[in-house]
Amino acid sequence: MDLKIKKKVAVVTGAGNGIGRAIALRLAEEGATVVVADLNIHDAEKVVAEIKSRQGSGMAVSMDATSEDDVNRLVQKTLEAFDQIDILVNNVGGGVGGPAVIIKTATANWDRTIDITLKSTFLCSRTVAQEMVKRKQGRIINISSISGKLGESLIGPYCAAKFGVVGLTQVMAKELGRYDITVNAVCPGYVYTPGWKELAQSMKEKYSSMADLTPEQIFEQRVKPLTALGRPQTAEDIASLVAYLASDEAKNITGQAIHVDGGAVM
Repeated sequence: MDLKIKKKVAVVTGAGNGIGRAIALRLAEEGATVVVADLNIHDAEKVVAEIKSRQGSGMAVSMDATSEDDVNRLVQKTLEAFDQIDILVNNVGGGVGGPAVIIKTATANWDRTIDITLKSTFLCSRTVAQEMVKRKQGRIINISSISGKLGESLIGPYCAAKFGVVGLTQVMAKELGRYDITVNAVCPGYVYTPGWKELAQSMKEKYSSMADLTPEQIFEQRVKPLTALGRPQTAEDIASLVAYLASDEAKNITGQAIHVDGGAVM
């Protein structure tokens, strides 16, 4: 299937590794010019080098997605280089402070998690959408999570933030639809990303029952009983859905939060 995103310009945040990297590579493979935005410029540059090694086109930009000034600079640099932004993928997200029940969650950890996951989506969407409105076209894809559909113990701030991403997706879909801009969320299930590895390591250190397990074993234990397919998902699985939603094939899909979770939420 030709997804018809050739000559499109895509901005992917948090694209230096994990799911973001897979999304950037897939969009480039489909013909888009990809702006790889990440807090770590070296990671971003490595992804752009991969894109170019496959005859794709891209640019690396260092930016903190929780900073309004950085987001404005990202958009300005993209427009200066490519004149347009057709696709925005808000992939930045995560939690801080490790697992904790709500009654023992530090306010600083709550605030930082909301900033990284929800505020970043708001800032990037608001700024990019202003440019999309001028051209009366665009695709915004927000990376939420199955934790944005079902509350999970020990990661309350993360769940709250990801639920917020789904709500924000629906609001923007209603507000921007008149400009032919679609807004959707993708809800990954269990993907062994650097973030998951960090969480599993934290669980290993905190809970004696997990002390003898590797982070990957902890991850596998979590996945198998919770998915109908009994297996984790991959970053490439998520990237495939993002590429579809970014394309003309998905022109009548908006306001949705679609799971790629092996049947976990079901």
